[in-house]
Amino acid sequence: MSGKKTHVAVGEIIGLPLVGLTYYFFSSELNYFILSLILAASFVCILVGAILPDLIERPNHPDHRKFFHSWFIFAVSFIASFVMAFVVIPLYDQLYYVYPIFGFCFGYFSHLLLDSTTKRSLT
Repeated sequence: MSGKKTHVAVGEIIGLPLVGLTYYFFSSELNYFILSLILAASFVCILVGAILPDLIERPNHPDHRKFFHSWFIFAVSFIASFVMAFVVIPLYDQLYYVYPIFGFCFGYFSHLLLDSTTKRSLT
């Protein structure tokens, strides 16, 4: 079973480069100060996404993977993040919030990816 440190490390290894690349390719101008702020906020969001399923459903026993350890809930959270990132946030001209939201999704994805490689897999 993957531990909390493994979930956080893999989440950050997967998420931070993806957030940085997303900013690099989709921003109108490359500002390193803003990029560092985005990466700092994304670091926290990836950390939360990487450990949230185990915070909600405690891994006290091997059969702890239920509702929040499913690809369906990931898909719902990703769609909600997508709608928030591209529909709600642009209404307020605050596009910098998009990147940490996707950082959370990358962290959640990495958690499910790691848990799916274990013997018990996912629901």
